[in-house]
Amino acid sequence: MNLNLIIDILIATVPLLVIFPSLFAFTTWIERKALARIQNRIGPNKVGIPCTRAGGSFSLFGLGQPAADGIKMLFKEDIVPTGADRLFHLLAPILALIPAMLVLCFLPLEFPWSGLMSAKSGVQAFLLDSAVIFFFAITGLNTLAVFMAGWASRNKYSLLGGMRAIAQMVSYEIPLVLSAVVVVMHVGSLNAADIANAQENWRWFVFTPWGLAAFVIFFISALAETNRSPFDLPEAESELIAGYFTEYSGFKFALFFLGEYISMFAISGLAVVLFLGGGAGPGVGALPWLAAVWFLAKIFALIAVMIWLRGTLPRLRVDQLMGFAWKFLLPISILNIFISGITWHLKSQNPVVIAGVWVASLMILYVVAKGLNKLNRADVKPREYKYAE
Repeated sequence: MNLNLIIDILIATVPLLVIFPSLFAFTTWIERKALARIQNRIGPNKVGIPCTRAGGSFSLFGLGQPAADGIKMLFKEDIVPTGADRLFHLLAPILALIPAMLVLCFLPLEFPWSGLMSAKSGVQAFLLDSAVIFFFAITGLNTLAVFMAGWASRNKYSLLGGMRAIAQMVSYEIPLVLSAVVVVMHVGSLNAADIANAQENWRWFVFTPWGLAAFVIFFISALAETNRSPFDLPEAESELIAGYFTEYSGFKFALFFLGEYISMFAISGLAVVLFLGGGAGPGVGALPWLAAVWFLAKIFALIAVMIWLRGTLPRLRVDQLMGFAWKFLLPISILNIFISGITWHLKSQNPVVIAGVWVASLMILYVVAKGLNKLNRADVKPREYKYAE
């Protein structure tokens, strides 16, 4: 490996490993302030840059709170249960973070310093023709990290919480992959850069009928994959204390927390590539570095919706969560593949054909909406089981 290639990879990789963890800290502050506003609270407002105003002093919106939380986690005592497997108890949070960080290197970002690189792919560290497949393959390691955390803790609550989290992640990973298949079918490539380039001139796939349905399915599945509300069952304190990381404290817990938020950035970045045109946006032709700004803006827009949903929707029951994946999302994901295949095969500009495709896609969205509405109904009771006396 020559020196220039090593320098190119470092220039491409190091900024990603610095920027996204920094954005993680900023995102936690935004989420806490947004949830506080939704719930008519104040939120973080004590730690930060001292400012004065009439009647006293205050910190600038509590901007120093993420730093204070990080310092607290860094110096907090690390408590490991007596019967735990110390090696795997240590490796689990590290393994939960590594896949999310690796996936960021395959997003087709272009920053101002990308001109320093010899490659023409901006800050994308690794040029991989099968980047989409690699994304789903490497993120599958999260299930191994969850199992390691639950098993190594030697805690029955952690083990049960880990198995339930694995069942959730495996179930929703299927519609997540199937929703990405329709984009790959139409582009004919698994390269993230090729998919983004195919959506130039505002030809975003989310504006197509099959793309809109796939995007909704992808986003719902992404919420479940990243344990976001209303699918945050691994953190159901009323049922299993705190899930698979019940026995984690200090910096190990912070690594799980960091991995969850980095996964939010990673899966939102993939959604931007697949459905929202990548870094395409106004002014990119004149100022190419604006592509990175638009890419990050779209990621933050999706994360803002995730935060909004967390402050709005109640947590689902585990039977509702699993039923929604297998009874609703999986069948309509397969149906959307057929609709997308018919659309690609016909390639017709006939208004009747286009209207028919839109009607079929809107029917898919209607089924999803009805399924979500059924889950949120107050009169839906859990199934009753009868046991032999």
